[in-house]
Amino acid sequence: MGSQAMSIAETVYRNYSPAGQGVGVFPLVKKSRVLEVGFGSSALLQALINNDNEVHGTDVSEKIITDAKASGIDNVHLVDVSETPLPFADDFFDAVYCYEVFEHLTNPHRLFFEIRRVLKSNHLLYFSVPSQEMSMGYGPSRHTFVYPGLLERHNLERFFMQMYFKIDAYLENTESIIHHRNYALNNMKHLGLPDVMEVIIGDYAVNALYGQLLDEQALETEIRRETQPYFTVLHQAAAAGAWEAVDSIVAIFTAYYPQNYALLIKSAEILLSFKNKEKAKEYLKKALTIKPIPNDIYSEISLTIEQL
Repeated sequence: MGSQAMSIAETVYRNYSPAGQGVGVFPLVKKSRVLEVGFGSSALLQALINNDNEVHGTDVSEKIITDAKASGIDNVHLVDVSETPLPFADDFFDAVYCYEVFEHLTNPHRLFFEIRRVLKSNHLLYFSVPSQEMSMGYGPSRHTFVYPGLLERHNLERFFMQMYFKIDAYLENTESIIHHRNYALNNMKHLGLPDVMEVIIGDYAVNALYGQLLDEQALETEIRRETQPYFTVLHQAAAAGAWEAVDSIVAIFTAYYPQNYALLIKSAEILLSFKNKEKAKEYLKKALTIKPIPNDIYSEISLTIEQL
């Protein structure tokens, strides 16, 4: 069945004529080695060439490749990036452009894996997709998506995070009936962290994986999302008086987030709601040992312990 899906995609796009966004909304780089993945009309390729760049392009359409070569653009390659590695060495490019391609792919992870590989660390991927929230549909001037939900903004940006691309800039095109999201994404592969396929089969703290990609507020939001199911179970265990189970859950927090005093405070609050003052004091005392802890928080915890 998988090979049949690949065959359908190959047939559909072999002679595809794209709409796209032309040269896009971001400034064009200069005097760089540049790749455009899914170059379509060649408008952006030509603009990059005119800007004194060494330009390479890939596309899945035989017709697009033929037309580009006929117009005098030589460094173009027939590649289905869902199935085939990009034909370039690691760290080959100073910049990569990929406009209106992602939503057509059977394997979006493969695209980002390959772009991450061929793009130099701390260099930018210029990327755009239709906005699913405003553009999804099946009729004229609507856009169908292979993976509904992936292109909703919060899911898409989580995908970037998991592939170690940091958002440097964000712009929206809302002039037409199909809205577009545009990102400048910084390749953070120099962090040397595990690919998401490896993360799937392991256990990691959110801050260990993505702490250098997210600002403080976004990281706190991720940790809250990550830990909320544990607090749900902790609440149930406390309600049942299963204090050993409570300790086991809190042990997970202290193992994976040893510097996060807020998790211990929240655990203590749940225990106080079930009248277990001694165990609440135990967790609050642990919170006081975490360094650094703001003075006002330290004083508030100390006062609560005294009052208990």
